Amino acid sequence: MQPTNLVTSADLGKRVSFQFELPNGYLGEVAGTFERWDEAAQTYFVRRKDGTEVRVPARGVRFGKVIDA
Repeated sequence: MQPTNLVTSADLGKRVSFQFELPNGYLGEVAGTFERWDEAAQTYFVRRKDGTEVRVPARGVRFGKVIDA
């Protein structure tokens, strides 16, 4: 499967959805507000509705998109 990531740093503040590979080989999913982008670590930071923050490494993204509110 070809990875498809449609989220860029220009999407800060928007609601996004990611499916990504975890270091242990499992898949993670997150939907929430794209709060910041760490250029040095190539990592997205997404805030879920419950307030928790999820780190999404860009190299592990299988699918990413901007979603409607």
